[in-house]
Amino acid sequence: MTKNIKIIFSVALSAFLISCESVLDKQNLAGVNPQTVSSDVNVANAYINNLYATIMPGNPSGNGNGTDEGVPYEKQFNAILHGTATIEVLDNFKQYENIRSINIFLDNLDAATYAQNSKDQFKGEALFWRAWAYNTLVSSYGGVPLILKAQAPTTDLTVLAQTRNKTSECVTQILKDLDDAIALLPETSDPGRIDKGSAMAFKGRVLLFFASPLFNGLGGVATWKKAYDANLAAKTFLDGKGKGLFSPYKDIWDVELNKEVVMVRRYNYPQATYFQGGLMPLNWSKDDVGYDRPSLELVDAFPMKDGSSWNPGTDGYSKFFMNRDDRFYANIAYNGSPNQYLKGMRDSKSYLWTYWNNITDYNGVKGIIGKHNQVTDEGTLPSASGFYRIKAIDKNIDKGNVYNAAVDWPEIRYTEVLMNLGECANEVGETNTALQVLKDVRNRANISAGTDGNFGILAKTQTEIRIAYQKERFVEFCFEGKRWNDIRRWKLFDQLNALPQRHGLAITLKPGVPDMAPMADLNTNYDNFTYKVITCDPINLALKDQYYIYPIPKARLDRNAKLEQVKGWGGTFDPFL
Repeated sequence: MTKNIKIIFSVALSAFLISCESVLDKQNLAGVNPQTVSSDVNVANAYINNLYATIMPGNPSGNGNGTDEGVPYEKQFNAILHGTATIEVLDNFKQYENIRSINIFLDNLDAATYAQNSKDQFKGEALFWRAWAYNTLVSSYGGVPLILKAQAPTTDLTVLAQTRNKTSECVTQILKDLDDAIALLPETSDPGRIDKGSAMAFKGRVLLFFASPLFNGLGGVATWKKAYDANLAAKTFLDGKGKGLFSPYKDIWDVELNKEVVMVRRYNYPQATYFQGGLMPLNWSKDDVGYDRPSLELVDAFPMKDGSSWNPGTDGYSKFFMNRDDRFYANIAYNGSPNQYLKGMRDSKSYLWTYWNNITDYNGVKGIIGKHNQVTDEGTLPSASGFYRIKAIDKNIDKGNVYNAAVDWPEIRYTEVLMNLGECANEVGETNTALQVLKDVRNRANISAGTDGNFGILAKTQTEIRIAYQKERFVEFCFEGKRWNDIRRWKLFDQLNALPQRHGLAITLKPGVPDMAPMADLNTNYDNFTYKVITCDPINLALKDQYYIYPIPKARLDRNAKLEQVKGWGGTFDPFL
């Protein structure tokens, strides 16, 4: 992996990013002349590397807590999900720091004296990251001020202030930057760098989001047909480069740079690692808990081996773990699951046990009250749902190395491109293509084709297929940071509110039954437990339609008098134009 070299440039920050304090005292800033990027290819490469280090997403630990993928730790409150969010709900305006850095680079690149192929790649990468930064802003707030040239330093911050561009204008610019990047980027690049295929895939993601019901195509800027064409072009290109569905599903995050990987943030020990403690059972971890504990809603969503839907009404929950599709076992660690996905489990020769010896209160203020089993000793901090996340957990770290996770993070994988294409295909009337994608994804999940070859897919109409995609994405991409934007773009708040809380499964050892042996076979011991569905939120979910689009935080409005607040949050700006 190319090492990330951080360079701090002596620049004044824009009105969106600074307070009234003086930031122009260069004596306190470590500086490198921005013009050096035009004369020194190594400095230019270091500048680009810094953009990767700053902007490239990694493993979205805890993202599931804010959706129906996971449950909150100890019934903690979530202002958006529980309907009390204020104007300060989300501040993504820090992206303007990245945009300014990119604009400085681009402003100086055309005068570069080094080889044209290096200039083209650098420019393509910079344009890609500007599109990425603006997409983060626009998908959150609607239109924002489009700043495409680095603003000159000044002590008069009012000179830097700009009004919001229309959302359609911003998306048009995002797509232009991506098209320009695609034309410049190499067809293949060093692992972890953006190439033509990853830029094409991201363009497909952008168009899918803005074509969806939330923004409804923006008057033709992002139609379903444009989204279909972009994703088809990305798939066709990636197919030609040997990309495709990688099997088995469970190894996608363990086999580095496999053919599923399209855009990836690379990690390696000891140069580039990250903390995974909050995701792991405390028995084999330390220093944090409570992230991405799978909800019962997610557990229930995984299909059966024959492709049919799981129905707890058939057998109750005693056999919930039997005959599910491969993705279930690759994502969900459950009571007695024979998946020793952690080094600590293997060293201690034990499975994960989430059952309780006895429960005195299923609905305590912070969750279950009782005596937890000591086979897997989680102290007073067991999973609120009875489940743990497996996806992208580093299988080689233990309690002493919980800060040294080094699993690569595929931000875009081939399956996303394929499912983006299939979803768009359904919306433009290409029913056979849409259904074939679902079949291919389920086939990779080792679901049986059945005598009809439909892999359990019953959907036939456009509406039925649309719902099938929503359900399939829920399980296929769980804990990959996609669920919240899927909920937003499909406008599914009503579905979450109807839950009306996220749920878990309280499993209790029956009276008189001894504790399980550390590696007991659950298949012969499942009837030694009782199973009870529990609620995991402090109050019912109450998402409001105004939360689909985020407000501009007051601190940002105070710094730029030209910014309009969005409609629904006391302002006049229409984000859907």
